[in-house]
Amino acid sequence: METTSSSPFKPRQKDKDEDTREEDDAPAAAVAVEHMDTSGEPQKKLLRLSETFEKPQAVKEVRLNDTYQQRELTEWLQSAWTNEKTETKEKQTGAQVFGDPFQICLLPEMLVQGQSQSLVAEITQKVQWSRKQMDLYEFYQSTDLSNMPNCRLLTNFLQVLRKQVRPWLEKVTGLKLDYVSASCSMYTCGDYLLVHDDLLKDRQVAFIYYLTPWEGAEEWTDAQGGCLEIFPSDEQCFPQFPVQRKIAPKDNQFAFFKVGSRSFHQVGEVTTFDYPRLTINGWFHGETNEAFVADSLRAFPRLRYLPPDNINQPPLGLLLNNVYLKSATRRSIQKRIEENSEICLYEFFKRERFEMARSQLMADSNTLKWRRQGPANAHNYEVLDLSTAKGTIQELLQLFRSHAMFDLLRDFTDLDLAGSDADQPTCSVEIQRWSHGNYTVLGDGLVSEENTLDLVYYLNAADGAAVITYLSPDSELPEEKAPGASRRMESEGEDEEDESVLLTITPVDNALNIVYRCEGTTKFTKYVSCNTPLEKGPVFVISCSYKE
Repeated sequence: METTSSSPFKPRQKDKDEDTREEDDAPAAAVAVEHMDTSGEPQKKLLRLSETFEKPQAVKEVRLNDTYQQRELTEWLQSAWTNEKTETKEKQTGAQVFGDPFQICLLPEMLVQGQSQSLVAEITQKVQWSRKQMDLYEFYQSTDLSNMPNCRLLTNFLQVLRKQVRPWLEKVTGLKLDYVSASCSMYTCGDYLLVHDDLLKDRQVAFIYYLTPWEGAEEWTDAQGGCLEIFPSDEQCFPQFPVQRKIAPKDNQFAFFKVGSRSFHQVGEVTTFDYPRLTINGWFHGETNEAFVADSLRAFPRLRYLPPDNINQPPLGLLLNNVYLKSATRRSIQKRIEENSEICLYEFFKRERFEMARSQLMADSNTLKWRRQGPANAHNYEVLDLSTAKGTIQELLQLFRSHAMFDLLRDFTDLDLAGSDADQPTCSVEIQRWSHGNYTVLGDGLVSEENTLDLVYYLNAADGAAVITYLSPDSELPEEKAPGASRRMESEGEDEEDESVLLTITPVDNALNIVYRCEGTTKFTKYVSCNTPLEKGPVFVISCSYKE
């Protein structure tokens, strides 16, 4: 377990204007790590790739494909857009409009042929990249195009969006659009952007312009990743698995969609080392989005807490490592938790019991029943139906809910979880299964409403899978966001991150992590990249939370 030198966790003693750096296809703002890339690797990668296509002709300005300015095509798109549930394709241009699960339009060959190469050449030579990393995303991003006076073509592209595309989109969509914000984004292998709806303030239409002019890779396959992945939603406007539609990067294609309470999407992880996913992206803004208020009323489901189990009481001595039953060890653990609010207890269960439980979880695919935990904008991992647990797995689950465990945790922490001073202590217990593509993201559903004691226990641990990060209670949601919003304030620089991250729990087999968590503290489990080695199979986590 790794922790900052001064943990802001507070153990209870016994004596009774809109973000100007907006992400690709992206969420609002975030408690994010943002720093300039000093290695030069993004530029080096693009320089190598730019050598693979012919040197573009000198271009003074970028121009829209004349076809998209024809009255007949505009009228066709207007008609297709008005019919919200339509799915249709225009023969001349290949333009497509989808209405389900929300309105999205694809415009191939948006600019005059060859101009995407000129834009990539300028991006390669002049754009500086910032690395964006947090619960929701990992990728590179430029500053806003309006702040790039030395990038003539990018500045010109922004003017095309403002003066030509914006009024044209008003005709097609019937929306009043006032201004445009845009930046460049680059996703290299392992980069991603998880599920979100883009709903913030006055965003009306989101757009993505794809730049992949490399020979043989003008249009990507699913195997290369980087798709714009579209999610359906339920009656409460929660995004649901599985992905309903995938839109692969395609050179010189312009995609746009109406931002609303159901516009859930993500950028799938880029899995190719050969090419970056390069885009110009942003929003057309207008009046306050009408869907914004309704979206703010959504609340994520929370854990279910239960009292100690009065029926099943497995003996501690049969399961626990004997060292943790000794009085001296308990006193030492209590002192550590009082000082640091956390501890990692290695080899917590007897080794043979741990091995039996891990083997059962790995092999018993017939009787153990798993379900995916959602909604997609909050969670993506599997949880065990506890009623299907048998053998040693069942014994461990019963132990975590037993009076004996409440007694032990009282000795470890000095909390009123048992004894005459205990009021109504409760706990929640969950077994999770983590594989590639799994995650949790920050949101009110992961903010602790009370002081709690968290227990995290790993089986079949793998480096980089199911890594948990705790953040300071000071990392608050924006004031304009009500409960249920999964967006975060954005900070600049690494110092902000150092202050907000309280603790990182890394997977270790048969180790019990105990964390005293203050009210308002939030946490997330980092996205499991396809680059994370899981040769031994998925990682299992017993996750428990206790309240006095």
